[in-house]
This record gives sequence, structure tokens and C-alpha cells, in this order.
Amino acid sequence: MYQDDYGWMAGFGVGVLIFGIILYLAILALVLWIGYLIMRTAVKNGILLADEARAARGIPQRPGGQYPQHPGYPSGPSAPGAGPAGGPSAPPTR
Repeated sequence: MYQDDYGWMAGFGVGVLIFGIILYLAILALVLWIGYLIMRTAVKNGILLADEARAARGIPQRPGGQYPQHPGYPSGPSAPGAGPAGGPSAPPTR
């Protein structure tokens, strides 16, 4: 009669499984890399946009320092009681 011998198909199935796993991991790595590039570009453009907005308001760039007070922002005391108006921690006036 006839004999069913599918032993060579078992090896073919394992090869296809390994190829599928490698293809899946390659696509996953590609998606993560493209996502990283998009995020990096978005952060870079956001920083550049913020720098342009600061320059348009007239605030000089000072790395590591604080920005000076300028019109449009409150220039009051930095802590309660530190200014001439006093506050809860100011000594009582007589």
C-alpha cells in the first residue's frame, strides 16, 4: 500500500517557527527604534520651541542660573515676611 512519512515536514515546521520568532523580534525592535527616534525628535523640538519662546519674551539664556524678574511676572518677596509689607512672621509694629 502506501506509507505516510512526514518526518521531513517536522523539520520544515521547526524552521518556519524559528524564522517567525526572528521576524517577530526584528519587527518589535524596529517599532521600538522608530518610537525612540520620534520621541527624541519631539523632545528636541520642544526644547527649541521653549528657547524661542523665552527669547521672544526677552529672557536671556543663563545656564545654571535663575532668570531675572521682568515685566509681567510678580516681583514680590520670595518668602512670607521677607518684604517690607511684613507678614505672619514679621515683628509687630508699634
